[in-house]
Amino acid sequence: MHSTRVSRRIARDVFLRRLGIERSYRPPTLFRHPDWNFDHLLKLVVTYHLRARPDFTFLQVGAFDGLANDPIHPLVRAFGLRGLIVEPQVGVLDRLRATYADHPQVSLVNAAVADANGMRDFYTTTGGPIQQASFSRSHLVKHGVPADQILGLKVRCITIASLLQEHGLDRCDLLQIDAEGYDYQIIRTIDFNAVKPLIIRFEHAHMTDDESNQCIELLASHAFRFITERRDIIALREP
Repeated sequence: MHSTRVSRRIARDVFLRRLGIERSYRPPTLFRHPDWNFDHLLKLVVTYHLRARPDFTFLQVGAFDGLANDPIHPLVRAFGLRGLIVEPQVGVLDRLRATYADHPQVSLVNAAVADANGMRDFYTTTGGPIQQASFSRSHLVKHGVPADQILGLKVRCITIASLLQEHGLDRCDLLQIDAEGYDYQIIRTIDFNAVKPLIIRFEHAHMTDDESNQCIELLASHAFRFITERRDIIALREP
C-alpha cells in the first residue's frame, strides 16, 4: 500500500511539473509557524564568499530609506561591507543618509540605474516617496495609488558600468536589485566579463513569466545557479 501511495505522489509531481507547478514538501508545522523558518539566506551566501574575498563590495539598486524590507543594511552592520547605494527619490535621501551615518565606506548615489545614461521619467506620489516608485506609471496604479496622486519626475539615470567607473570600483561582488518591475531590464545590460558579480539578488515577483524565464536563462548561461525565495531570487556563482 505504501508503495502505491508513493507511486501516485511521484506521478502527480511529474504531471504538475509539466504544468510548471512544483509542490512544496515543507512540513505543515513550518507553514503554521512561519517565524520558525530561517530567512537570512543572503547573509549565508555573503558569509560564504567573504572567506575568500574579505574586500567584498556591493551595489544596491533601489534602497528607499535603507531600513524598510532592506536586505543590505544588516550586512553592512554585520560585516562592514563597502559599496554603493542608489536611490532616485530625493525626498528619502535624508533618511537614507541617517541610516548609513556610521558607515563612511558606503556611498549614496541619487540616481536610477537604467540601460542608458541621461534623464528619464520616474513615478512616485504627490504625498512623498514610496517603496513602489517606478519607471512604470501603471506599476503604481497596480499597487493602489490613485491616478491623480501619481507624480512624474525627471531623474538622472546611469548604467551599472558608468556607476562603478564613476566611483572607482573595478568590480561588484553583490548586486542587489529592487527596481519595481525593472529588474530584468537592468540585468540584461550587465557586461559579465567586466563587472563579474558573484551574487545577484533580484525581485521576480513583478516580472512576467517570460521575463522571469529569460532572466534566469541569461544568468544560467553565465554559470549562475539559483536559490528561490518567496519574492526574490538569489543567483550565485563560484569565484
